[in-house]
Amino acid sequence: MSIHGVDRDMSLKIKEKSAEYGLSANKTIKRILADSLGLAGEKSGPNSDFENLCGALPAAEAAELEKSLSDMDVVDTEAWS
Repeated sequence: MSIHGVDRDMSLKIKEKSAEYGLSANKTIKRILADSLGLAGEKSGPNSDFENLCGALPAAEAAELEKSLSDMDVVDTEAWS
């Protein structure tokens, strides 16, 4: 599915909402459509039980969390030998 003729103001608003939700533009558009069509709570399929948790943090908070957890990405190879 494609949406043609999206003007600059709408595109900017979608980008703002994407940043607010911490989601991609595609997922943001799908969320807006689902909400406006009254389908917001009708998700199905694998992992749909956890979908409400995905992207739940605003982008700035998610970045802060990633930064605070970055030391957990370091593997102490001596501990594993």
